[in-house]
Amino acid sequence: MSFSFLMRNLSRCICFICVSLVFTSSYGAEHYQDVLPTKTLTIVRGIGNYPPLEMVENGRLTGLHIEMVRHVATQLGFELEFMSLPWVRAIKYFSSGKVDAISYFGYTEEREKFSYFHEDNVLSNTRWVFLALEERQHEFSFDRNLVGLENLLIGVQNGYSHGKYFDSMEHLKRDVVLNEFDIEMMLKNKRHDLSMMSYQEFLGFKERGDFKGIVALSPYIDTDPQYLAFSRIKKDEGRQKKLSELFAKEFKRFKASDAYHDLLIKYDFFKEK
Repeated sequence: MSFSFLMRNLSRCICFICVSLVFTSSYGAEHYQDVLPTKTLTIVRGIGNYPPLEMVENGRLTGLHIEMVRHVATQLGFELEFMSLPWVRAIKYFSSGKVDAISYFGYTEEREKFSYFHEDNVLSNTRWVFLALEERQHEFSFDRNLVGLENLLIGVQNGYSHGKYFDSMEHLKRDVVLNEFDIEMMLKNKRHDLSMMSYQEFLGFKERGDFKGIVALSPYIDTDPQYLAFSRIKKDEGRQKKLSELFAKEFKRFKASDAYHDLLIKYDFFKEK
């Protein structure tokens, strides 16, 4: 076999490889060009601290949800900007398309009109419970149907969905307050008989020293998923849908990893009290 023959065939192989790489690269860029990390994604959230899910520690935003989202964004090559706003304003920013996504967002039919909810973009599952003064806890008895609570005043936070089941209970009397501090105050002043809250948030508030003399009642009312939801309202809606799908694929991969399991342990998310 001559040297010139080898060189001619080697040149053909190199050309074939180069053409293949150019084709593959061009296809990938064309296929994903509208979801490639060309800019920072802005995610809005409620301004409060909700340990261990979302809170500020030593001046830095952290928590289970935050670390999950940061991990997935890093794997996908995105930069993130978290915007913390009062909850009602956060929803307005999101629903008007001013931001790309919103964290800690429960599903409702109304919210679906301006949100992409993907089953793999679930950040955690919320267990909804009634709270009561410890000294009054034996006054309340209820079952799944919540019969017998019609004459009680129940505190709920403004802008919150408290799960599809509770939200559908039209026979219950609700009083809307701004935040968890109002929930605590109204119970302690006996202006509310009960309040509705996420059990995991309640544990976090107890650990930071709040809600003394207040207990969570059994049975819990319902559970529902909390999402990282993406906006349907931004100008390039197709890109937003693909972003939702891209994050969902990476979230699914992450949740099957040891790193995710370690994160749950870090934030004590398995523990029941």
